[in-house]
Amino acid sequence: MKRDKVSLKNLQAFCRLGIYDSERILGQCININIDLFFDLSIAGKSNQIKDTINYVEVSLTIRELAQSKEFLLIENLCEEICQTLFKKFPILEGIDLEITKSIVNADQFTGTPVVRIYRKRI
Repeated sequence: MKRDKVSLKNLQAFCRLGIYDSERILGQCININIDLFFDLSIAGKSNQIKDTINYVEVSLTIRELAQSKEFLLIENLCEEICQTLFKKFPILEGIDLEITKSIVNADQFTGTPVVRIYRKRI
């Protein structure tokens, strides 16, 4: 089954994120990819922003939330982003969210941590 979606790729946000104090003290830039699932047919016919989700508002909402407090886990930030977007945008049906962390201050760690979740409105 095909679903309509709006995708935002490579959103950048500054965040105090990590289980190590040094990660949260310094902060870091995270990369966010998000797919927003909802019916695009109304906006497709009306050509009106009121009938869709303003992706600029989505971006600002995510960035404000990421900067609002410290997060120990990427998973927690993902959940809070989804909950916030569902509250702010009633037409939103589902979210596929991926966050990539740029820095891990841990000895012997190599790689890039990425967390991806899918949530749908209950």
